[in-house]
Formats: sequence, C-alpha cells, structure tokens
Amino acid sequence: MSKKYPNMVEFTPFKSTATQLCPYEPDKGIEGYISLKSIQDDKKVLKNPHKGWYWHYIDNGFIRGDYRERHDPRDLVLDFPGLNHLYLRFDWGDIEKEEGVYDWSYIDSIMNKWGPLGYKFGIRICTYEGIESIPFATPEFVFEKGAKVYRTPQGFLEPAYDDPIFLECLDRFMAEAGRKFNKDPNIETIDVGTFGTWGEGHTAAGTNIQYGADLVIKHMDLHAKHFPDKTLMFNDDFINSCWERGVDENLRIIQRAVDLDMGIDDDSILVSCYARDLGYTSLRSPWMFDMINKKAPVALELEHYILVREEVFKDGFPFMEAMRETKATFAGFHGYPRPWLEKNRYFTEYAANRLGYWYFVNGVVAGKDNTFKCKGKNQVQLFIENRGFAPCYHKYDLKLALVNQDTRVEFHIDVDNRDWLESKESQVTCEFTTKDLAKGKYQLAIGLFEKDKPVLFGFKDGIYKEDNFAYILDVLVE
Repeated sequence: MSKKYPNMVEFTPFKSTATQLCPYEPDKGIEGYISLKSIQDDKKVLKNPHKGWYWHYIDNGFIRGDYRERHDPRDLVLDFPGLNHLYLRFDWGDIEKEEGVYDWSYIDSIMNKWGPLGYKFGIRICTYEGIESIPFATPEFVFEKGAKVYRTPQGFLEPAYDDPIFLECLDRFMAEAGRKFNKDPNIETIDVGTFGTWGEGHTAAGTNIQYGADLVIKHMDLHAKHFPDKTLMFNDDFINSCWERGVDENLRIIQRAVDLDMGIDDDSILVSCYARDLGYTSLRSPWMFDMINKKAPVALELEHYILVREEVFKDGFPFMEAMRETKATFAGFHGYPRPWLEKNRYFTEYAANRLGYWYFVNGVVAGKDNTFKCKGKNQVQLFIENRGFAPCYHKYDLKLALVNQDTRVEFHIDVDNRDWLESKESQVTCEFTTKDLAKGKYQLAIGLFEKDKPVLFGFKDGIYKEDNFAYILDVLVE
C-alpha cells in the first residue's frame, strides 16, 4: 500500500452490460397494467400485408424500354425491405390487338414467376401513351369501327375518351379484365387508368382537351363495375390537371371517389417543375388526401429516379415528408430496384415499416392479477399503438390463446383493427368465456391474422413461436 495514499484500494471494475433497459415507465394509473415495451423491436422490418413499397416492373406498355430490361432475371430482390408488389402498367392494346382476342400470356408469365415468391401486383390499364412507338395503346380496331380519334401534330393517336364506340368497346374489354383479376387474391390495387395520358387523368403530351366531371366519373364507375372486390385507385391529376372545369365539378369527382371507397395515387412526387414551384414535398393539393385516407389507401410515386437531381431528392427527406403528410400506405419509384437499394437502403427500411400501419402492443391487463377463471367470463385489455403513417384498410382476425404443455385453447376476439388509428394507442378489450378449463399455469399468447397469414406486431425475436402467436405473459387459471 502506498505510503502517500494510506487509504488507496486496488479496484477491479464491475463488468458493464452494453445496454440496460430502463425499468421505469410512468404509471398509467390502470390497475394490473404490465408494460411490454421491454420485448418490443422497432428496428426489424416487418413484412406485413397490404402496405409498403412497390416496383414499376412494366412501365407504360409492353414494348416501351423500361426498368425490367436492366434487371438481372436471377435477382429476385428478396432483400428489398417491405417490397409488397410489382406494378404492372400496360395498355389495352397490349392485350386485345384483335377484337375479342385476349392475350394475357405476358402478364401471366410475370405473375407465375413472382407470385410464388410472396409478391402481390398492382394493375393500371392505359389507353394512350403519347409516343411514336406505341400508336395503338387503344387497339386499332376501335378506330376502324368508327370511334373518334385525334391525331396530334406529333402524329400520335389519342382517343376521344367520351366517344360512345370507344366506351362500348372498352366496357367489353374491362369486363374480360374483371373476370381475370377481380377475384385474384394476388392483385393488391387496380388504378383507374383508362382516361388520360399514361392513365394519369390528364391530356398532356396529347390534345390537352379538358373533359368534364361526368366523363371522369364514367371511367371511375366503369372500374367499380368490373372490379367490385378490389381496392381501386384514382389519380390526383383527375383533379389537379383541370381546375378549369371548376371547383364544384372537381369536388364532385372527389366525392364520387369517396363514395366508391377509392384510394388515391400521386404519380408526381419530386417531378422537377413541382419541386421547383411548390412546397417542400412537391404535393400540389395536400388537403385532397385527407378526404380519401380515412377509408382508403394513398400511393405515392417518385419521379423517374434517374432524372431526380440530388438537390431535389435531398436524401429522400421530401419524399418521406410527403408520405407522412398524406398518410401513405404505398410508395414506389421508376427504376431498377438494385441501384436504388444500394444507395437508399436505410431510407427504404425506415419507410417500409411506417408506410401504412405498424402495430405494437405496449401493455396488457390480464384478468385480475394475471389470473383467469377456469369457467366463466374473462377479460384481457391490450394497449395497441399504431406507429405507422396510416390506418389499415383491411380487417384482420385477432386471437388469444392460453397454452401450456397439456392444453391449448384459442379465442376469436371481436375487434376491428381498422379502428387502430395512426400515431395513437388504442385500448382493446378482449372478452372470452372458458368452459371447464383445467387449472394451472399457462402462457397468454396473441396473434393477428389475415385468414392463415400472420400479421406481425413489433416484438423481439423469440416472442413469436411457430404457431405465429406472440407469447407475452405467464398467467394462472384458478
């Protein structure tokens, strides 16, 4: 021992853990409440249905040079965080070159390859492209039958979208498309794409004719007629491209979309002129999305990625803010996904979870002092937070289970997850009745399902078991 420091003690530091969870959480004032935040995981990207990213696989017609041509067919992009569906935007004339003869073989080849990998598909069927290489996005036979057609100074053929012959032929084709796609569970969304250039509801790169609300609504109703079971999307350009028709007429279009439970697409996020002339997000009518997103999804499409300058893209922050402001469920971009992912992986991960719904169980109250009756009515309260940008628009099945080595009993809970709104915690009361359940120790497990497919809460690895239930609490049955 040092003579200079008579009280010096040789000390070996305790081993320190790198991360220590704070054991304290402010009291909710709810008797029996148990926090589950220690078993949450908000870093893992959850692959849940009806939300996330999409990839433009066909971009305006079969023969147009597009992004699939630069794609290595062996690359299945299974590492793309939250890639929900492939977006197939093609032309009427790709399918029905001869009247009454429908060739879906190319679409089928895509769906047969990518569907078994878990991908869904978005569909838009267009009738005008405004490029020389695709003169007959509307099939030539329609014009030969007498439908009115405009020839632009560039030589492009644009249909008269209100012509009765055009509409009659289109109705027959859409009936065929409805028979093919309406009952297909792999179809995520179908755009109202039969009106306007690229199916966007405007007549740019063409005649610039301004059509009235009645015609726009007619094309919306046509899709509702033939795809009654699908999520339909109308384009914000139905409105924003034609304020000349008047505010009341445009509001009538929006109200029809609301009445039909349609979602809304914006195909123009960070297009250069909008990014220059409008606000940070480049959204033209932010208020419009709030008229739609309470009942149906928002899909945002970034400008062609190779055209977006860095000073416009700004590491993706304007795109992300547009997702947040519109309460977006889907987001996509023009471009082969590998270069995008290599440059924007962390941005992609961040958005993947937040697009649409993102559920966490923050806490639970299980019976009285984590004890249930072996016979009679019991109650569990779950405190479920949606940290996503949007509500969910699909109803899932919530189930509880009591499990031990000898017994398993499940209960279907009558709740509606569509009420679990974004940025809010919902107190969910689960009531169930047990009939002569054996006394003893059990684990309380919860699961959310779309039919047999699990919809995951944000829990750590190991909380979910092979039955796709999350085992959250030890309980007693007396």
